[in-house]
Formats: sequence, structure tokens, C-alpha cells
Amino acid sequence: MPNIGVDRAEFRSVLAWRAHQRLSLSAEWNPGESELLPNFNFSPSLPGEYLPGVGMVVGTSSDRIGTPDGRAWFGSFTLDPKAWGWEDSPITGYAGASYGTWANDTRMIGGVTASIVPFLSAGVQHDGENVHGVISMQPGLLTGESSRWSLDLLLIEQDNSHTFGFTVSTRF
Repeated sequence: MPNIGVDRAEFRSVLAWRAHQRLSLSAEWNPGESELLPNFNFSPSLPGEYLPGVGMVVGTSSDRIGTPDGRAWFGSFTLDPKAWGWEDSPITGYAGASYGTWANDTRMIGGVTASIVPFLSAGVQHDGENVHGVISMQPGLLTGESSRWSLDLLLIEQDNSHTFGFTVSTRF
């Protein structure tokens, strides 16, 4: 993401392995800082396992976009209103907290995503300091078939200015 002013935010690559239904292990590479970070996500509660429409995820990653270094440790609840009788709801969300080592503080995090049509969704994320917009697309939007590929277009807020970015991801 250009115009952030932090080398770490220019380019980031993550290779993740889903070791188990509850555990994902990953390596995050930030070449602008010659940084390689081990990360994980663990789900002590899968969505609907204990409470309808609610799951829990804990994990770690690099700190917020725009921080020159640091790690984040987070916990969040995933929310799916379909399980509460709102079968036609296109909305999912999450809410939680993140402790960042760069600023040595804990911040509330959250986000909401809405499915617009199959293979296309839009949402917002709050990283504890800034709000970021996300539009996610899969090739199925054009072909009508499911794909392992996804493209996210991002509108990143940093210090009251905005810049665009993107992610490309695949599963294998």
C-alpha cells in the first residue's frame, strides 16, 4: 500500500496452513523491513458450537497497518445472524480486542461484511484506530463457478488520509 509512509505496509505476503479445523499456522513476510513473523489463529469455539451464530478466534499477527514494527495479539467473536432466525440476512461480523506491542495498548476491533451477490461482498473493518473498507470478489462473479482465488480491494485510512490497496489470495 503506497502512501502509508511505513516500508512495512508497502508489501506483505502471508503463507498460511490450516493444520486443523480450529488451527491455522502462518508465516508473514514484510520485505520492506526484512521481517518474517510466525502467526497463528486458533478457534476455541467454532461458529455455533456453544452459542448459535457465535464463534471465537484468538491469534497473533503484525501490528496495525501503519505501525513500523510490533505484534498484535487478538481475540474476537464471530457473529452470524442467520443462526438467530434471520435466514435472509446478508450480514456477518466480528467484535473483539487487540493488544499491540508497538503502542503497548489494547484497542477494540470489529467489522461488518455484507454479501451483495454470490462471489461479491463489501465491508468495513476497524483496527482500533482507523476504519478500512473492503470489497471482496471471486472469479465466480463473472463465471458463476466457485474458485480458490479471491481479490480484495481495500480503502485504507491512515492519519486522516486514504489510499487504495489490494490483496490476492488463493487456497491450495
